[in-house]
Parts: sequence; structure tokens; C-alpha cells
Amino acid sequence: MNTIRHFVIGFGLVAVIVGAALAQAGYFNGFGLGEFVRAFAGEYSRVSPDFAAFASAPLIIQIHVGSATAALGLGLVQLLAPKGTIPHRTLGYVWVGLMLTAAVTAIFIREINQGNFSFIHIFVPLTLVGIVGIIMNARKRRTARHRNDALGLFFGALIVPGLFAFMPGRLMWQLFFGG
Repeated sequence: MNTIRHFVIGFGLVAVIVGAALAQAGYFNGFGLGEFVRAFAGEYSRVSPDFAAFASAPLIIQIHVGSATAALGLGLVQLLAPKGTIPHRTLGYVWVGLMLTAAVTAIFIREINQGNFSFIHIFVPLTLVGIVGIIMNARKRRTARHRNDALGLFFGALIVPGLFAFMPGRLMWQLFFGG
């Protein structure tokens, strides 16, 4: 029951954050949600992926996307594989390194807001704090806290910001849905 409650709370928080981001982007100005969905579907019904967008992106963005994508794949392996083994420990350090790389490179990505930080940058300090927690709890053999930190870091610092990366105007949007 506790897991279901945590999932519902997490999903609700994600919905609020996504709604706030869409409101900040101006998607709800002047019309209702139904009109937004119709306008969105009409505008993006002809999808044409632009894989050259990744190749033409700055190197810091390519490193960020590469490390975040690798962390996503390795994180799924870590969540599904046996725990407490030497491979889990070794791959865990690799995963933490990938997460650290994604967080640090995100600091230097500021193209969307004319050189300023955007709302998605709030995940950088959260990721750094989560990395410290995940390592400290693993070293002190606090398995329940380590597991909760790992799940929180995976979903809260990788999945949620990854969903924000698919907002219109960002590289992942261009890559998969075209300009």
C-alpha cells in the first residue's frame, strides 16, 4: 500500500510541475485545455524526426544527452538486477558517474533562456544532493534508505527532467518530432 501511495503522490507532483511548466511557456493563455489539445495535435500531426539536430548541437549538449541516456539504460538494469552483488556495486558507481556528468553539464546548457537558468535547472542541485545520499547510505549499509535514494534519483532526477526535455523547442523534441 505504501508503494501505491508513493506512486500517486509522485504522479501528482509530476502533473503539477508539468502543468506549471506549460503555463510558464504560455500554452494556456487565452483558451482552455481542450482547445490546447486540438491546437497541439493539429500543429504536430505531421511528425518528421530531425536526427541531424543532435549532430549540430553543441558538444556540451551532446555529452549531456549521451550521459543521461546511458544513465537511463544502466539505471533500468540496476533496478532490475540482483542487489548487493559486486556487479551491482560497480555498475552503481558508473551510474553515479553518469548522473554526475549529466548534472554538471546541465549547468552549462542555457540556450533556451538567453543565457539564464530555466526551471529545469532545479534538478541539478537535487541530483547532486541525491548522489551524496545514495553513496553515503550504501557505504553505511542502510539498504532501505539507499534503495529509496536510488529510486528517487532515478525518477526525480532522470525521468522527470527527461520528460521536460521533450517540450517543444528543446533538442529532444526536434530530434524525435522535427522542428
